[in-house]
Amino acid sequence: MKKTSLKTDHWYKFKEQSGEVHIGQFLGRCEGFECCVCGKGENAYCFNIWYCKEDYETWGYGKEHMPEILEDLGTSEEVIVDR
Repeated sequence: MKKTSLKTDHWYKFKEQSGEVHIGQFLGRCEGFECCVCGKGENAYCFNIWYCKEDYETWGYGKEHMPEILEDLGTSEEVIVDR
């Protein structure tokens, strides 16, 4: 992962190690969340990934599996749906 200072509540376009690109809202480190890649840890860096305006999932990443940040989309009053 390229060293980037992520800002809580900012929306980011990012690429996972698998090559998939997503958009999610960064929540910071969240207690109780494990890494969605390896299943380890309990204090992951989390993103809310929105499927529609009423449905989202929280994905946590450990330091070793953080996705590559492609773009900081800033903050938004509206939900940004991952397409």
